[in-house]
Amino acid sequence: MFQIKNTDFWSVFKLFQRINLGILLFLFILFILVKVGAFGYMPDLEEIKNPTKNLATNVYTSDYELLGSYFIQNRTEVKYDDLSPWLIKALVATEDKRFYEHCGIDFKGMFRAILFLGTQGGGSTLTQQTAKNLFYENEGQNKFQRLIQKLKEQVIAIQLERNFSKEEIIALYFNTVSFNNNAFGIKTAAKTYFNKSQKKLTVEEASMLVGMLKGPSLYNPKRNPKTTLNRRNTVIELMQEQEILTLAQSDSIKKIAIKLDYRGNKRDDGLGTFFRDQLFIDLKKWTETHKKPDGSKYSINTDGLQVYTTINYKMQQYAEDATTSHLKKMQTQFFREWRGKEPWKATGDRSNPKLIDKMIKKTDAYKELQAKGLDEKEIQEELSKKRAMTIFTWAGDRDTQFSIYDSLKYYAQQLQTGFVVLDPRDGAIKAWVGGADFTYSQNDHVRIGTKRQVGSTMKPFLYAAAMDKGLTPESTVPYSCPQIPGDAEWCPKGTGKWAEGEMVSLREGLKASDNLIAAQVMKEVGAAAVVALAKRCNITSHLDEVPALALGVSDISVIEMAGAYTAFANRGIYSKPYYITRITDKDGHVLDEFFPQRSNVLSEKTVYQVVSMMRGVVTGGTATSLGKTYGLKMTIAGKTGTTQSNTDAWFVGFTPELLGIVWVGCDEPSSRFATTASGQGAVAAMPIWGKFFSKAYSDRTLKLDRKASFKTPEGYTSDSTGVLRSIFADTATVSESAEDIVGF
Repeated sequence: MFQIKNTDFWSVFKLFQRINLGILLFLFILFILVKVGAFGYMPDLEEIKNPTKNLATNVYTSDYELLGSYFIQNRTEVKYDDLSPWLIKALVATEDKRFYEHCGIDFKGMFRAILFLGTQGGGSTLTQQTAKNLFYENEGQNKFQRLIQKLKEQVIAIQLERNFSKEEIIALYFNTVSFNNNAFGIKTAAKTYFNKSQKKLTVEEASMLVGMLKGPSLYNPKRNPKTTLNRRNTVIELMQEQEILTLAQSDSIKKIAIKLDYRGNKRDDGLGTFFRDQLFIDLKKWTETHKKPDGSKYSINTDGLQVYTTINYKMQQYAEDATTSHLKKMQTQFFREWRGKEPWKATGDRSNPKLIDKMIKKTDAYKELQAKGLDEKEIQEELSKKRAMTIFTWAGDRDTQFSIYDSLKYYAQQLQTGFVVLDPRDGAIKAWVGGADFTYSQNDHVRIGTKRQVGSTMKPFLYAAAMDKGLTPESTVPYSCPQIPGDAEWCPKGTGKWAEGEMVSLREGLKASDNLIAAQVMKEVGAAAVVALAKRCNITSHLDEVPALALGVSDISVIEMAGAYTAFANRGIYSKPYYITRITDKDGHVLDEFFPQRSNVLSEKTVYQVVSMMRGVVTGGTATSLGKTYGLKMTIAGKTGTTQSNTDAWFVGFTPELLGIVWVGCDEPSSRFATTASGQGAVAAMPIWGKFFSKAYSDRTLKLDRKASFKTPEGYTSDSTGVLRSIFADTATVSESAEDIVGF
């Protein structure tokens, strides 16, 4: 029988066993020390069971389209069932082909990585990578720190495997990875690069995104399309090697070019930038009064709130298209009319020759030079020096050589707009455009704090006060100076359509927007009555009780005017404009809900009479071109408005279903249109309304009713012109004390 006599062999063998046992014991103790946090932060079991990352707050339209997000990292979580199968297959094939076999640590892969120093692939499993993404994004500074971090990742990976299914770990992984261009997580990445849901990604699209994970900057299709294509094809080949794809399928797919539908991820990208800015202000206020269960404040940028709004995605797009199309044309005309001149220096009551000098002193550049001790002459010389600058144009951003003075003069002549569309029946805002370009000017011309003179869009409130007093659209007044007691000298200029002293009906006066007729009506009703009626319609801005109020000399915001006009479009019922329907947490639990608020403010009879007059404005008055130019044949009531010196152009119009109001002008009132021909409401503002309503009513998916009409008050009948006649005795009246209905 063979016997081993070499005692040295057994000594070496025993020594080897002791060394191995010592290494294992050392690793075990090291593993325990890592687990208990001896080498720094380790998440506890509760944190591992409920992993969190910075989650973007998402804003959704009423038709559940993503309008935009507020974020530090733009990331939104998804569940496993919401992932494209190709994402899952590509990920496992590329990153961890034994994912479904190991318990969080792939010892075979780890030893291979150690043996070949990582040249044949890393040893980290998908679960370890998820642990790193969740808790340890930054690599250690030296080899020992990196070793400790790897051990931490392994400890967490084992705990993740114990507490989550394989499917949940894959979802966690996809929710925590970065895809460059401010896209964190697969949902944001799919929207950013392909403008689609992650669930609908094709095999080649999923392969590109998975391929990017090896190096999001290097394999960025925007910067390095060829490198990204090669990496995508490598992912496809790996799926073919693991028999997920056939060789024929692999070869066919690799021939497909990368087709991006890229959508930027800056806060001022996408639709509704002005609206989202206003919404952010409102959400900040909301977080002051609404706390988490633990008493802490919600963070708009990191807590993953879901905000659902009344905005309609298509209508918002149509509104922005309409403003872009029209302002581009008007801006060209504006520059042409003022070529070689500065509008603010032109003669007239709006003249402000020192405008730029006043503006320059408000700039940071001026204040910095002043702080350095430069005198006024030195400051002006410095700010007059030309430098490289990028400016906004409707043809795209343009690099130029501008001084600070040049820049102020240029932007002082930029046309701006405020355009809002809402459903007058409940006040739900459908579209909101606050200006020309949010990147260059964040001044929102819709919001309550931005006010301008409203011109003749104030006249329907004047005529409503007249109807309340017993006048009718057929009542007549003399075409002459009104001789108002206390202000007998006031005599605005009329259109000249009628002879001096000729009797003119109120209907014809509003149709022509004649200021002399409006002045006569103001004499009949008094400024106090007009102010009172406007206040009933919830115009909160200060209104001077002066005769000129009839011509719209008061400053009022677009959103106020839109709300006030709902009373005309909705049979005397005011609908408060609103745009949030509900706010939920990241898991969908409702935190707050918002409902329409309505109240009866005008009699139905008064409203119908004024609306019939406003319909005349569209069918035969200052807004006649709506039908001819934009093919709008539905029932429309409207009113144009132009302020003195052609500074502000307005148009308000509504159907029984939608109400829209437009303002166009420059930020500085002294910078205005050169002529009434180009600056009147029918020319400078109304086309935006016309373009939008034409697109909206042509889109059958919006289900708008072209045949809808304004209802005649109960107890009355009307002819084609809107003249009301009682169907009862002459003594019959219409009830004007309808019960308020608030928050139905």
